[in-house]
Amino acid sequence: MSEAPARRAERSEPRRDPRGRARGVLHCLWLSLVMSVAVEWIGMTWWWPEQGAEHASDVLRREAGYLNADFRPSAARIVRGAERAWFYAFEWTGLAAGLRWLGGATRLDEYVEAALLTAQVLIVRVVLLGFSAPAFAGFGVVGLAAGLTLRDVRRWSAGREFGGVYHAAKRGAPKVLFAAAFVYLAIPFAVHPTAVIVPGAALFGGSALVVAASFKKYL
Repeated sequence: MSEAPARRAERSEPRRDPRGRARGVLHCLWLSLVMSVAVEWIGMTWWWPEQGAEHASDVLRREAGYLNADFRPSAARIVRGAERAWFYAFEWTGLAAGLRWLGGATRLDEYVEAALLTAQVLIVRVVLLGFSAPAFAGFGVVGLAAGLTLRDVRRWSAGREFGGVYHAAKRGAPKVLFAAAFVYLAIPFAVHPTAVIVPGAALFGGSALVVAASFKKYL
């Protein structure tokens, strides 16, 4: 009786193609950029008006300091990757020059400069997330191994099977990745990468554990 709901959930589960995943990643990046820039502008208006764009510049310097202090082996590659991404996304396309001209014409150059600095912080964090992928993979492997062990225990001890738990955890695992990335990218102040990446990777490992542990007992 418990297999019928599982089969219905499996048939109703939407299948996402690579294009859909790419759109989801781009949507996450765009929403993070809009959120961080909006919070930066609100802060410039109400919370730190005396600092202006210097607040965003200080965040960028502190993020670079975290890289040089705690990610020394990969710091140079992360910085090179961030500089290359910034060049192709803003300098090569002329977007940075256009925004600076617009800021000067509207006398909002301070806000435009803060937005560009915030975009640089986001690019540095995106590249750092790419380099932290092995941490998520490691936690995922550990979670899968522990979950498969629990699945074997459930098989041989005649444990109950809940297909809904498996499908809910399977849908939730990618959302954990996107949530961790969004929180890290949208934070408008300097934060040590491990303060977000390690908890996010641990939650992803927990999701992988639940997926493997609740997988059906018999294929």
